[in-house]
Amino acid sequence: MALNPMNRAQQRRLAFGSNASLVTVLVVAAVMMTWLIADKYRVRLDLSADQGSTLLADTRNKLRLFDREDTPVTVTAFSAQRGKQDSMFKDRELSDLMEEIDYASPSVTTRFVDFDRDRLTAEALGVTDYGAVVIQRGERRVDLSDRELFRRVGKGPDKHLDFLGESAINRGFSQILSDTRKTVYTLVGHGEMSPDSHDPGGLADLAAALDQEHYELKPLDLVRGRREGEAPRVPEDAVGLLIIHPTVAIPALEEDLIISWFSTGGALMFAVEPDGLSPDLLGRFGVAVPSGYVLDKLMLYPFPDRPVPRYKNHPVTQTLADDELVTVVSRAAPVQASVPAIPGVRSSTLLETSRDGWIERGGPSEDGQARYQADQDGTGPVAMALALEVTAESGLVKKKPGRVVVLGDADLVSNAVLNEGPGNQSFAVNSVRWMLGDEARISVIGKPSAVRRLTLTEEDRDRIRWLAMGIAPLLVGLAAGGVWASRRGR
Repeated sequence: MALNPMNRAQQRRLAFGSNASLVTVLVVAAVMMTWLIADKYRVRLDLSADQGSTLLADTRNKLRLFDREDTPVTVTAFSAQRGKQDSMFKDRELSDLMEEIDYASPSVTTRFVDFDRDRLTAEALGVTDYGAVVIQRGERRVDLSDRELFRRVGKGPDKHLDFLGESAINRGFSQILSDTRKTVYTLVGHGEMSPDSHDPGGLADLAAALDQEHYELKPLDLVRGRREGEAPRVPEDAVGLLIIHPTVAIPALEEDLIISWFSTGGALMFAVEPDGLSPDLLGRFGVAVPSGYVLDKLMLYPFPDRPVPRYKNHPVTQTLADDELVTVVSRAAPVQASVPAIPGVRSSTLLETSRDGWIERGGPSEDGQARYQADQDGTGPVAMALALEVTAESGLVKKKPGRVVVLGDADLVSNAVLNEGPGNQSFAVNSVRWMLGDEARISVIGKPSAVRRLTLTEEDRDRIRWLAMGIAPLLVGLAAGGVWASRRGR
């Protein structure tokens, strides 16, 4: 018996409706399952070009230190004043940062408090200003003001507000991680670079970077800095001493004072320049500075005297190597540890050239570029930075081992170059952290530079030249010929 058309239509509608209902149920079930899985196993992705929504590596490292010590930390942020210019921007940036920090660490609790609606919390913390941030860890406390979190930059129509909140909170984390602010001195009085100078040859930027990590960098003049009738000495609060590119000899008396201080648990950093004055102190640690400067076939284009350093395996350089951040050197001097090594002094290379690097000592050039001359230049790889660990066996320390960092390029830590290389600031600060025994705090400082630097060998440059001058025009000619031939055949 045949089914009438009405029954067929009803069956069709029923089938379609059943299928639609089943698909709807399956979609809803899939969405619910996805939501449950996502809620239990949360994953965050930052797809922005500059990774602007990702916490700094240094911030994450400090959060890991809090987690390791298992001491609760509370960060309380207060809203901006309603109705004021940029108040919505300020609240959004600050609340988003609080959320990221809270998500990144189980031991850190964050709160974003509406200052107008929750005055009791503000009064309990003694906060009287809008936009403040309070960081607490036990009895320690750090207060940050709105001025430290935001800064206006630019002029006229280009004037805008920059959010500095993470850097400020990062500095606050450094303060509550350390019981006291550590003082590092830099020797002056012999033509050295000064931490008070903002000139290209000064160290003001290094002082600011160390200040961010709760280290204070002060100048030390052993002769003119002492009080009347007082014998020269390194201050008792000194945990480290930097000797950055002296241009006149350091008197033997001052060197003896420095060694005497170092023997009680001090830490030293030397930075020299090619064919410049090398402190006699370096010889006591078995370090020599040969004549000439360092070159390599792999360089930072277009600077032939800026070889691209290779990182050797060491705590100072490990994070930089992992993140592939280049440390820029500018006409670096070679530094060499004595062979055999001085007993009780263990040397590790931090930066060196590739095997194609060499020590340039003059001689004929080709196309205006220096070339390796086997009869007078030094062969590579060439070390440009060393880390020394000194034990009592050396006779230079009494009980506590000492640490020394030797840089073949003083410009690396200067205002001129410190912020030019993506890895320079991290390398400089990590060197100080390591020599002071703060290895746990070693990490990358700041966000990776958005500037992409091109590194080329001589062979690479030749290939590019031939591509630009020969192959590219040939390809254009072939394409033009093809177009001409196709049009002629129509």
